[in-house]
Amino acid sequence: MSKKNILLTVTSIILFIILAIAISAEYLSGFESWVYNESTEHMNNILTTILIIITNIGGPIGVSIVCLTVLLVPKFRQKVGIPASLSVICAFILNIILKRCFARERPNILQLVSEKSYSFPSGHAMVNMALYAILIIYAYKLIENRKIKWTLISIMSILILAIGFTRIYLGVHYAGDILGGWLLGFAVCMLIYMIMKKTTINDD
Repeated sequence: MSKKNILLTVTSIILFIILAIAISAEYLSGFESWVYNESTEHMNNILTTILIIITNIGGPIGVSIVCLTVLLVPKFRQKVGIPASLSVICAFILNIILKRCFARERPNILQLVSEKSYSFPSGHAMVNMALYAILIIYAYKLIENRKIKWTLISIMSILILAIGFTRIYLGVHYAGDILGGWLLGFAVCMLIYMIMKKTTINDD
């Protein structure tokens, strides 16, 4: 296993632990309130509709469609589809466990969509990071056409950020929930990548 990949994974986990401690001690309350206020400063019906569509893209149906797409294409199934799907499944299961462990209530503010589970870490942020980060890795490794490669990488990177932003704007997550989801989602992605790379591609 690459030392760089191990370092990235361990760093993400350590940062998550630090974040979780800071949230539990309520050190980030002011920061999270500021982020929410800035995110909703220009709230309007059109923007809300657009962000609900984006948040749904990052929901179970949207994520399942992406996974099924890469699984159903024979060329991508073994190299990309299986690792990406495993990354999503592991992130989803881990998220459920961690939500129950931390049991952080969702923000007591205007919630524009309905959510019933706990808040930390964000499932949308975690699962979509796990999915799109591993797809970004494989796009970088496998796609030779530079224009297609960087276009796809850019789109997937924007999706990760946009989906996370929607959860704050819609009032169902604190900024800390999103950061925590991203950190652990990335850690899951890297773990699956390191485990699977021997049967998929050769690491550079």
